[in-house]
Amino acid sequence: MQKIPLNLAKPGYVLAKPVARADGMVVAAQGTELTEALLDKFDMMGVDQVVVEGEPVQTEGVSSGTNYDQRLQRLDHLFRKHAQDPWMNQVKALLQHYFKMKVASKAGPAEG
Repeated sequence: MQKIPLNLAKPGYVLAKPVARADGMVVAAQGTELTEALLDKFDMMGVDQVVVEGEPVQTEGVSSGTNYDQRLQRLDHLFRKHAQDPWMNQVKALLQHYFKMKVASKAGPAEG
């Protein structure tokens, strides 16, 4: 399962989690195969990420100057004194997610 930016989702990918509107109403269920029309609908709805089955987007080793693993190590170093602080752990998790999505958007679909 992989969360990817909508612009990297391709027809044929299968949703690992449902996609819902802002009010919570599900518009595409888990297991739905993506089509071009469905991707266009998500785009019009303002959906910016989807969770798909497998790992169709390569996120390792692609970045601007440093790779993803180095960024994670740097975050671990920067947050080392705050391991017991739940708020700081949330900030760290958000930054990790941000870097992963940034790398994924640069990487594009995995070979295969």
